[in-house]
Amino acid sequence: MTRLVIQLDVEGMQDVCALCGAQVLLARQPQLVLAETRDVVCRDCGRKRAPSLAALLDLAHAAERVGRVGRHTIAPPLNALLDLAHAAEK
Repeated sequence: MTRLVIQLDVEGMQDVCALCGAQVLLARQPQLVLAETRDVVCRDCGRKRAPSLAALLDLAHAAERVGRVGRHTIAPPLNALLDLAHAAEK
């Protein structure tokens, strides 16, 4: 069984998925990687192998997006909050 973990990418470069060979853009954000080798895993393979970790990453990305949108306002826009709620439901 393939074990996946979440790791923060600090370099921000492009790589290929260790499981399927698809291109993965590493944009200085948390990514799913293989636990043994720290090779990057794409989003689709992550959803198949570790759906709870993939959902957690989706929630983190949505929260970051809402934080950027609502940074200069008192409250974030409703559609940003709905995106965050949708990611939390998954």
